[in-house]
Amino acid sequence: MERKTLGIMVVTSRTPRRSSPPFSDRGFYRRLSRIGEQAGVDVIVFDPLHTNWNTMEVSGYQFIAHEGRWIRVHKPVPPVIYDRCFYSGRTQYLRYKQAINRLRRSRKVRCVLCGLGGKWQVHEMLSQHPELRPYLPETEQLTDILQLSGWLDSRGACILKPNAGSHGKKVLRITRLESGRYEVSGRDALNRPLSATFDSLSQLIRWLNAFVSCKRYLLQESLDLTTSSGRSFDVRSLVQKGGDGKWQMTGMAVRLGRPGSLTANIHGGGESRPLLPFLSEQYDEVTTGMIVSDLEKLSCLIPLQLEKQAGPLMELGIDFGIDREGRVWILEVNSKPGRSIFTQLHDASRSKASVHNLISYAIYLLDRHLGGLAQ
Repeated sequence: MERKTLGIMVVTSRTPRRSSPPFSDRGFYRRLSRIGEQAGVDVIVFDPLHTNWNTMEVSGYQFIAHEGRWIRVHKPVPPVIYDRCFYSGRTQYLRYKQAINRLRRSRKVRCVLCGLGGKWQVHEMLSQHPELRPYLPETEQLTDILQLSGWLDSRGACILKPNAGSHGKKVLRITRLESGRYEVSGRDALNRPLSATFDSLSQLIRWLNAFVSCKRYLLQESLDLTTSSGRSFDVRSLVQKGGDGKWQMTGMAVRLGRPGSLTANIHGGGESRPLLPFLSEQYDEVTTGMIVSDLEKLSCLIPLQLEKQAGPLMELGIDFGIDREGRVWILEVNSKPGRSIFTQLHDASRSKASVHNLISYAIYLLDRHLGGLAQ
């Protein structure tokens, strides 16, 4: 019997190393390949730009678990494809979009599980659900840097974040001080801590114009999402589809930022903490129970709402903020999440489940595809 194949789309490096395949997250794909091999699924990691449209074959990499090495392969286009492409900018995104859309139109492909759009697109999709709307921070697209003036006049502070950013890079908090000066804190493009103070609004605007450049940005209300000692934190909820094709929660954990950091991302130096012990340290028993109830409810509602708007998805990493009063906020939703929260916690069962669920859902889709071909 022919083995099942799951394709993983990635953006490959133009300057590959001789010793390893030219893409990131190799450890994750090795684990995925090992579990896939045990379940009778070959995992092929490929760049969609390396598709031979005449033969409908992809050129990519396969990890051979029993040999512990990657090999180059040329395989027919996989019937189920998971999009794990991370783009350096809009130009690269548009170039890949053309190839991905062509794969989606192929009769050989059962399903391409694409990612979500930018933060604004996700915000718009979620805001259409009446139960989700109250949990969304006030947000608008930045069309003119002078919009900041109105936000700072009425609120005193705001968050500026890139529409397509990740890992907390280039996210800023801008605060108008009582002295009339302006304070900026956050992270730069390399995820390094950043802080600056400006004597006037005109100085601030000039600096921000250079910082933002031509990128698409969002303005968002500034919330106090910190511990009692002032450290930033958020909650990451990983939800995935399993072997029955239905959404399930794999797990939740707290991401605690470094002292003085605006964001709590692991890539920015944050650390993972178990959810319930952490919340119990910060809130009373009743508030903790209400927070957990909200987190569980939202983790169920968000995937269903996004799939209605964006099409089939495979997994989501949902980031929640919690303010000092215990109110829960939906901060971001990532359709290509990492798994470092469970690795840091040494939570082997959830870490394994987070990979196993992907293979189980792929088998579910592949079985449906083979059943469709037989009819």
